[in-house]
This record gives sequence, C-alpha cells and structure tokens, in this order.
Amino acid sequence: MIISIVTPVLNGGDDLRACIESVKAQTPRGALVEHLIIDGGSTDGSAELAAALGARVLREPTVGLTGRMNIGYRAAMGELIGFLGADDMLLPGAVEAVVAAYRRSGRRWVIGGLRWITPDGHSLGEFRAPPQWMPVAAHVALDWNVISPLATYISRDFFAQLGGYDEHYDVSADFELFARALQQEPFERVAQPLACWRRHRRNHSVLHTDAAAREADAIRQSLGLSDDPGQLLRRCAMKLWFNLRNPDWCGHKFIERARLQLETARQARA
Repeated sequence: MIISIVTPVLNGGDDLRACIESVKAQTPRGALVEHLIIDGGSTDGSAELAAALGARVLREPTVGLTGRMNIGYRAAMGELIGFLGADDMLLPGAVEAVVAAYRRSGRRWVIGGLRWITPDGHSLGEFRAPPQWMPVAAHVALDWNVISPLATYISRDFFAQLGGYDEHYDVSADFELFARALQQEPFERVAQPLACWRRHRRNHSVLHTDAAAREADAIRQSLGLSDDPGQLLRRCAMKLWFNLRNPDWCGHKFIERARLQLETARQARA
C-alpha cells in the first residue's frame, strides 16, 4: 500500500526542509510513503532542494494553488492521499495512525487533529478533529474549515468520485471539497494530532480572510444551505464544542486576538 503526501510550494524557504524530513521520517508498517512536491515556479531553489532530499517533483509554474493541488492528487500513486503545506510538518507516527484507521474502518476518508505552532516551532495548542456526528450543515455554518486539510486523507477513488477540488475557489477549495465529501459519506476520526500547522502572517488563509468569507458564502449557496434557519445555532454550537474541547488552542487564540487589537490601536494612535 502506498500513501501519498502532496505539497504545493512556491519559494518554500527554510521551512521546506523540515516539511520534507518530517515525511521521510514516517515509517508505517505495511505501507510506503510518497512525497510529491508541486512547484509553482520557485526561484529560491525549493524544487532542487526537494529533489535532492528524495521527493518527487512536478513543476507547474502557470497553475494556481488550487490547480496545483488537483494536479498533485491526480498524479499521486497512493491508494490514500493527504496534503501538507510547505511550511508545515507531520508528527511522528501520523501516517501509521491514518493507515490503521483506514484499514480498521473501511471508510474512504480519515481525519485527525492538528497542532498549531509559532513560526519558530512553539506549540499554540492542539485542535481536535471534529466529531463524527458533525453534519454538512454544521461544517459550513462556520466561515473557516474545522476539518484540517493537513490532517485529512482521502482515498484515490473517493477523490475521483468527488471530481477533485473546485478551481473556482482560491482560498476555500478544501472547505468546499470536504463539504461535498460529508454529503456523500462519513469520515473516520483519529483522536491524535497528525500534523503541525505553522501559523504566521504569510498563511494563505490568514492573508485572504475576506476572500475566505466570501467563498464560504458562495459554498453555502452552492449546497443550498445559504438560507438555513438553524445556521446561527449551529455556528454557536460548533464554536462552543471546539473551544471547550481545545482549551490550550482557545487560550492562545484569544491572546493573539488581543495582541493584534493592541497593535492596531497603537498604529491608529501613531
């Protein structure tokens, strides 16, 4: 059995080595791990570094991020395929936990938790995978993705059945794909965190929060859930569940929000 990890990169910088090394360190029993790098035209040597470290590299300089993700998933050799950002890392034993859950459950997609970290690697708390009872209406009630793409693995045939990522979406393509997957069948949940998400101001979702909110509205409309009378209640329920289940993550989130508000106030006074 082959497990493929797809990483789109554009000038990955110093973090790319740690990303690739974290994949190389995975040793799942009875499975092989392929790391596929989709380079968008890096000028900092990212593609060359990835090849030197043993990753498989495809160069796609004329394709956007969502398009590169589709190319990567369709070119992957694995029976089960996951995504990892160029500045993120897999945690030890992550792929083995995914393989065990996949084989045990027979389900075609597997979701785990996530550890948020600072740019220099300090923990900002762990974010648990959503509950298996979460329906698609609860998933899309929020404007952000509670199913982490870094901790989600989808079988090749299920990805093909879903038709891949919708390239109309630049920021929320994974949010939309997972909504359609939820409509089709339930996922298998892994309790442990599988990857580290390096949070900084260069994150695609952080840079484009307004676009993400607009795309979330469009996704709800496409699913026929834009006029859901229970949306506000579901939004509050999901926020409450995640905040209570992830106290360290919740605490760091509020501290960061307060710090940003103070910075904005200082800039306004200057």
